[in-house]
Amino acid sequence: MAAAIAALDLIETDPAYAALPLGKARSFTRRVGLPEAESPIVPLIVGDAQAALQASRLLEAEGFLVIAIRPPTVPAGTARLRFAFTAQHPDDEIERLADIVRNRILTARPQARAEPARGHPG
Repeated sequence: MAAAIAALDLIETDPAYAALPLGKARSFTRRVGLPEAESPIVPLIVGDAQAALQASRLLEAEGFLVIAIRPPTVPAGTARLRFAFTAQHPDDEIERLADIVRNRILTARPQARAEPARGHPG
C-alpha cells in the first residue's frame, strides 16, 4: 500500500515522469519503423511461435528481457514479442534494442508487424 501511495505522490508531483514510458516506447517504434506506440507495451507480431522464441533468445543474449508470447495465450500464427518500457530505461539502450530488432529480427521475419496493445497479452 505504501508503494502505491508513493507512486501516486510521484505522479502528482512530477507528471512528466509518468509520461516517460510512453515516450520511450514511441522512440523505440519510430527507430524501428513501426506504427507509433499507443502504450508503454509494444507487441511485435512475429507469427510463428518458434520464431518468437528464437527472437526472444537473441535479445536475451544481447542483454534484453523481451518475452515471447505464444499459443495458447494468443491465437496460433500470432506469436509475438512483448516489449515493455519504463521511465528507467536508458535512451541509448532503447536505441540499441531498436537497431537489433530492425536489423536482425525484422529482416529475418519481414512479415512481422506491430499491433496496438488493447488489453491482451501482447
